Amino acid sequence: MSETTDPNSQILLVAIFALYWAMLGSWSQLLSRWNDERAKRNAAPPQQDVSTEHASCADMSQDALRKIDPDFDLAVFLSGARRAYEAILRAFADSDIQTLQRLVGPEVLAAFEREIVGRRDRREVLELTFIGTDEAKVVDAFVADGTAEIVVRYVSDVVSATRSADNAVVAGDPREIVEMIDTWTFACQTQLRKRNWTLIATEGEQQQA
Repeated sequence: MSETTDPNSQILLVAIFALYWAMLGSWSQLLSRWNDERAKRNAAPPQQDVSTEHASCADMSQDALRKIDPDFDLAVFLSGARRAYEAILRAFADSDIQTLQRLVGPEVLAAFEREIVGRRDRREVLELTFIGTDEAKVVDAFVADGTAEIVVRYVSDVVSATRSADNAVVAGDPREIVEMIDTWTFACQTQLRKRNWTLIATEGEQQQA
């Protein structure tokens, strides 16, 4: 697969990311609400066709990747992908460009940098409480022209708010836990002995209160 991100889609991506951030005002109150929401989701009827599709994609993904790396371990990759997801979101919130340079590709980095500069010019602060990732699944994988790409679907809970220079909340809600669903594509060069997976494309599927 050759997936690209044009400027318009990146602008939309940045707008989605702008809703991710906030500091947790009251851990006990918010975590209680989070547990209530999890209980409701767990009580909902399972969607067997969706889980079956994900399982099938994961199996096909491993087959594709083992053609170029017989030792590929999906569990190890997903563990790293979970850590990368949180690290990238936190780095973006903290305007940590140095960390982003190590973890994302040029197009995603350029979009992040534009938003970070704009945020600085507007004297806004992006605050984040990352509560946790409920799910991280491989939904697709491709190997072509010396590049391997893996598509991961995340379901996470965050608290987010953007504050102006006078500390007013201009986006998000510091008292609300939000479920975010994102699909990220990671890529690496297959000819390298040490494979460094970087984020090359993102897509926000859905936001639920």
